[in-house]
Amino acid sequence: MAEAQDVVIVGIGCRFPGANSVHEFWRLLKNGENHVIEVPPDRWNIETFYDADPSTPGKMYVRQGGFIPGVEDFDNRFFRISDEEARMMDPQQRLVLQCVHMALEDGGITRVELQRGKTGVYIGSMTYDYNVQANEDVTSAGPYAVTGNHFSIISARVSYIYNLTGPAMTIDTACSSSLVAINTASQALLQGDCDMAICGGVNCLFEPNVFVALCKARMLSPHGQCQTFTKHADGYARGEGCGIVILKRMDKAIEQSNKIWGLIQSGTNQDGHNAQPISAPSGLQQEKLMEELFTKHKLDRSKIQVIEAHGTGTAIGDPTECRALGKVLGSKKFRKYIGSVKTNIGHLEAAAGVAGLIKAT
Repeated sequence: MAEAQDVVIVGIGCRFPGANSVHEFWRLLKNGENHVIEVPPDRWNIETFYDADPSTPGKMYVRQGGFIPGVEDFDNRFFRISDEEARMMDPQQRLVLQCVHMALEDGGITRVELQRGKTGVYIGSMTYDYNVQANEDVTSAGPYAVTGNHFSIISARVSYIYNLTGPAMTIDTACSSSLVAINTASQALLQGDCDMAICGGVNCLFEPNVFVALCKARMLSPHGQCQTFTKHADGYARGEGCGIVILKRMDKAIEQSNKIWGLIQSGTNQDGHNAQPISAPSGLQQEKLMEELFTKHKLDRSKIQVIEAHGTGTAIGDPTECRALGKVLGSKKFRKYIGSVKTNIGHLEAAAGVAGLIKAT
């Protein structure tokens, strides 16, 4: 049951494979479209790095991923950023600014409103692809090389462009980054650290080296597709994109006549030593977190209708997640639908959680 102190979503902006807005994303989902494609030639020459044999040094056994055409395109003057500075900006910064603007437009939030209180920025990110490429040739470094590539600036850039004075942080907890960012933002709102929060996640794929490393760890699907919840699950497909949600406390959103997309009640934990190796998921910890949330928020689990799962399409991850859901929610008399947007757009890693949240919303 919603209460005045709950946190709600009042604006959404996104760019995902096959979708340059939330409306296009809905079309993609409604039509069941698959936007995992072969690595575009403007990223790298796939023939140079591909080898079907997983043991071949320096090679990847996948050819596919979820990519955004024109991911580097950016109207820098719209954001009052000079051409010279824009050239040195990580496209992750650019994507975040574009999606923040869309989310503000969606929520009808003006720059004037942004100045009335403290607005925080919480962005999940985990990849350094552009930074690696930018530092290959030290002679190309310019006066904006540091701010263009530093991790902290992904969130700080938003605060600077929109003159926001609340907390700003870039959070890296790997594939949970965007959801941890949203949970952190929610707690900040409830504690009074900010009056509004801009949060989400971003991921860009420019470096073949990361693909090679993940292939050596046997984490990626040789078929280049997240075959979630199937007996064919053999790893995940990487994807890029950005999703932004704007959060407010329920009472403030109602008082200010905001459009409300949905309500968020969240929590987080860690596996500790409950699963081995460090990359393995713990079903026990997933169960504990769900039980804690149902108890804390007095939720009736029998009324849950749809579950947007992590659902990476791995032989360990999917069964572990489904067993945990079954133990906490399972009952033959309740019908529940379960899905994963990764089958449509790939696993967006640091932006995966917010993509699932936007889908469910």
